[in-house]
Amino acid sequence: MKTSPKLYSELAAWWPVLSAPAEYAEEAAYARALLRTHGNGPMRTLLELGSGGGNNALHLKRDFHLTLVDVSPHMLAVSRKLNPECEHFVGDLRNVRLDKLFDAVFIHDAIMYMTTEEDLRRAMATSCVPCRAGAGRRL
Repeated sequence: MKTSPKLYSELAAWWPVLSAPAEYAEEAAYARALLRTHGNGPMRTLLELGSGGGNNALHLKRDFHLTLVDVSPHMLAVSRKLNPECEHFVGDLRNVRLDKLFDAVFIHDAIMYMTTEEDLRRAMATSCVPCRAGAGRRL
């Protein structure tokens, strides 16, 4: 059985100290600009796969209704404190299925945990499932 790194489990409460939410402002602004530039039509709903402690969501939630998914319930607990207005779900970005559609899907650095071609394919397939028809384009 694969275990979660301690930083994402029993030490998750320390995440905001080690990775300050303010440090994500520039990256989130870049992601926001990409979503606005490359989307087809208005982008209102955004699914973030591998959301971790919610640092990107902190900066994106003013522009989007966010739904956050992460494999670590401990990291989602951190995110819930930072982003109580966002929906949070425990799930693996390789196979999570929510009964919802979104205008766009955002995967930040969690993609680096896809260490095999098969895992990457599964993550990419997952990212396509919840998108509204014609809502967005691949970047």
